[in-house]
Amino acid sequence: MPAPRPTLSKNGWARGFMDKRLWYLIAATRGGINRARILRTLHDRPYNANDLAGQLGLDYKTVRHHLQVLRENDCVMTLGNEGYGTLYSLSPRLQVHFDDFLEIWRRIETRLGEK
Repeated sequence: MPAPRPTLSKNGWARGFMDKRLWYLIAATRGGINRARILRTLHDRPYNANDLAGQLGLDYKTVRHHLQVLRENDCVMTLGNEGYGTLYSLSPRLQVHFDDFLEIWRRIETRLGEK
């Protein structure tokens, strides 16, 4: 039996599929709050991992780990050559679904004070 395929919305991106992926990455996994903070920060402008670490008060290796997870799940992309100083930006797919991300953010934002 073939695996179910996500249905496409009018803009060509599978809304339900991305929504579930975001819920998993942000609300259902350890480190989700930090991933959400990274995505929120990258919405303003591209950053490299070192700048993100400083901006968010996180360890550089922690930020690199979360960027890798977000990249593997088509939430962020790299700009230019990869290596030291690589800039990260929101992927076009997440830019389309940023309102979905914000809805998840609003629902989990109260958990920020608990940590």
